[in-house]
Amino acid sequence: MDVRIFSKCNFTLVGLREIFSRVPALHVKSANRFTLIPQGRKKCIFIIDGASEGFEEYYASIKCHFYDIVSVFIIINNSNHEPVCIDEKTVLIPKSTPIGYFSNILNIEEIHESGAAQPVKLSKSEHAVFRYWSEGYSPEVIAERVGINKKSVLNSKARLLNKYGVHDKNSLLLIATILFKRQIIKLGEGSANAP
Repeated sequence: MDVRIFSKCNFTLVGLREIFSRVPALHVKSANRFTLIPQGRKKCIFIIDGASEGFEEYYASIKCHFYDIVSVFIIINNSNHEPVCIDEKTVLIPKSTPIGYFSNILNIEEIHESGAAQPVKLSKSEHAVFRYWSEGYSPEVIAERVGINKKSVLNSKARLLNKYGVHDKNSLLLIATILFKRQIIKLGEGSANAP
């Protein structure tokens, strides 16, 4: 299985390469936006540093082109929180995550079958508020569009932080980027209503 690591931080690259190189079945390579073609069509693990310049474009590109062959996307950030399963193939983890967790990632199918990696579930209104908030809409506009009061919109950020188990706005924005980036690109290309 290929492991592709995208990070502008040499310490992150060297550390992750060292961890994954210990597993004989893995082929570990550094990656940038110009080295996206996996060898053959075998399964891949993409480890992406969410703090690296070019993260959004890189993630959007590999998610769009290689989703079928990806076992898991591991997005790393600098905040301190528990690992968060964002969707069926994407996990957000802090750089401070114990090395043992990476061994579990290699068995991602077992994790999904056991129920340990269930994506966070949002209600329809939470999903809408989160998306509009990530696109920069004001609480007043969000309240009007979603059909809830402004106080509920203002309280929604605290609920989202709690549901995802993160403690800061930057992590929440990173999650929004992961969840909504592909949809935002489509909005920007074909809709005059995008912000």
